[in-house]
Amino acid sequence: MNFRASLYSIFISNHLIPLISSELTDKLLLSMPNHYGTIAVNGTTFPISFMELSKPTGKYVYRVFIKIFNLFGRKGYIRIIGNACAPGITFPDLGNIKTKELLNNTENNCGVLIANVLGNENYEFGSTIPAEPFMVIYLNDNLSSIQDYLQLFSSKYRVRAQKVLKNSIDISSKPLHELPPNEWISQCGKLLYHSLQDKTIAIGQNLSQLIHCYQKSLGSNFKVFGYYLDGKIVGFISFIQDNNILHATHLGIDMKLPLQYSLYQRMMYDLVSYSIENELTFINLGRTATEIKSTIGAVPIENSFIIFTKNPILHFINQAYTKYIHKKPEFILRNPFKN
Repeated sequence: MNFRASLYSIFISNHLIPLISSELTDKLLLSMPNHYGTIAVNGTTFPISFMELSKPTGKYVYRVFIKIFNLFGRKGYIRIIGNACAPGITFPDLGNIKTKELLNNTENNCGVLIANVLGNENYEFGSTIPAEPFMVIYLNDNLSSIQDYLQLFSSKYRVRAQKVLKNSIDISSKPLHELPPNEWISQCGKLLYHSLQDKTIAIGQNLSQLIHCYQKSLGSNFKVFGYYLDGKIVGFISFIQDNNILHATHLGIDMKLPLQYSLYQRMMYDLVSYSIENELTFINLGRTATEIKSTIGAVPIENSFIIFTKNPILHFINQAYTKYIHKKPEFILRNPFKN
């Protein structure tokens, strides 16, 4: 079955947002263990999945809430268009669709349906929850190296970038995707787990399995860079490469690694460098660390989660959460460029 997971590009906020091809999207989303059927949205068929929240640490009451949420999710009552394990891969065009019509389009119907959309629209019986923006970089096609890119920066940010590269000079990198999966996936899964242990995540608990799912379904389009200090792996970053697009996916850093190495920023610059060397023109660095990514030249693309339900009580709870509890992402944007 061939799902048209998304248009090849979406025009939003005066920017053209390229997405990975539907062929790769289909391969990835259909291979996910939490895949849960399909849905038709304005004539386009999308895969849907159930959500599984996880938080290794936290208060007991909060962990109980997560268990209850996951129970409803596994039974299919709560579903998401696309897959929370693959954020930024697919964005449905909801248009003027009605909530009842949307929920009735799911297989066996569901009580709560979540959609990740670009922008910040409002829908009847839908609760719009603003999320952290996707941070993206549009590259000029006349660049030949990372140094060319840094020349576009003002002196202040160029000095900072050079300092990042100098701080991490003792850390070497190598392409893990060229090695047998059993030599690196488990290590990367542990690094990802430790990097996320203080956060509530929606990508499942078996992170090594998740990375392996990407590697197996996407093949050569899935790349992973490992970072080593004194012969020991201290971090990794993975991404999908498709046509002229780079889409960052997972990142893990050894929490014992001193911040003075600036490894996170080094990884971001390495993605820019790789993109330039391989003549890519668009980089999606994903959500989180908005301010840091803006210092590297990324700009934000607003996105939200829309929660649909026909249940008036659940809708009231969602609205109350959105209005009184949920905190809108706050961040400071930097502009490193001269102009």
